[in-house]
Amino acid sequence: MHEKVTLKHIADDTGLSISTVSRALSRTGKISKENERIVFESAHRLNYPLSSTQTPLELRSSINIALVTRHYTGEFYASLFEGFDQSTAGTKVTMNLTSVSHTSKPTIQIISDLKNSQYDAAVIFLPEFKEADYIQLIEFVPENFPLVSIAPIANPVMDTVTFDNYRGGYLAANHFEERGYKNFGIIQGPIKQTEAMLRKNGFIDYIQASDSLNLTWQFNGDYSFQKGKEAYEDFKQLNKKPDALFCSNDGMTLGFMHSAIRDGVHIPDDIAVAGFDDLPTCELYTPTITSVHTPYTMLGKKTLELIFNRFEEKSERQHTGYTSLVPVSLSVRESSTELDNVFKKYYPNQA
Repeated sequence: MHEKVTLKHIADDTGLSISTVSRALSRTGKISKENERIVFESAHRLNYPLSSTQTPLELRSSINIALVTRHYTGEFYASLFEGFDQSTAGTKVTMNLTSVSHTSKPTIQIISDLKNSQYDAAVIFLPEFKEADYIQLIEFVPENFPLVSIAPIANPVMDTVTFDNYRGGYLAANHFEERGYKNFGIIQGPIKQTEAMLRKNGFIDYIQASDSLNLTWQFNGDYSFQKGKEAYEDFKQLNKKPDALFCSNDGMTLGFMHSAIRDGVHIPDDIAVAGFDDLPTCELYTPTITSVHTPYTMLGKKTLELIFNRFEEKSERQHTGYTSLVPVSLSVRESSTELDNVFKKYYPNQA
């Protein structure tokens, strides 16, 4: 049976006093960074029992961060997690997905318990959270456990990194105008979610700033494929149909286009379409889909940068509601471009 490793063993191994070793391992009192490093390296080498969170971050081989969300099946969540996973390249970070979808435990309790589950920080993607939810979460979770939200709210109270959703809607409208379209429609996201309102506002503000553009149709969606199909059923009843349509996410875009194409609608000849999120399906669908590109890896890197800043501060701090916007762009594809060769390619018998 192996002898239990004690503080004296580490003191003998390092040549430091037992009191210095104790201060280093408990991280109390004054001790030089060099002596701290020597003590922890000795402790690991001698297999002294240490929790992963007890070791200073700079001396650890891995930093564990949870991406907390209400996970649903679909490309969006896969793309989001892949982006964050890719953003950890070259770092000590291990990113883990934590879903709060299928549990009876309160969401805030799940997040609070992460610190006791060997996690060092958490990224929160819960678009349904309101200001009161974030305030409760901040009060419930220890201040030395970094939390960053990646879902915007109207009055942010938690430090946030998010996409420039307003700019995304604005870019879609600008693209339609440059293509010569005049009458626009929108399938908006859930009306109670801030990012959906920002996308809608960016799109509509661009239209309203022009005397030559018109918003002729709006439909309230919920980001689902099914709601995109329902939107098409409403669209087909219109007497005056828009000639360009912005869908607030790719799921509804796919639902709308699926029903429209099955019904004989030619895209973009009868109506141009653009979505939001630029999921992999956009390049695989026929016709390929124009969509606002949201760089998930950049979102991950910006979020990790904020978390590392929190680590380096070493002190407990209050959230300020600081918000960093990650720029978006527009990936232009066949669903919104001039017909010409697109129509002939996919509908050769009707050209």
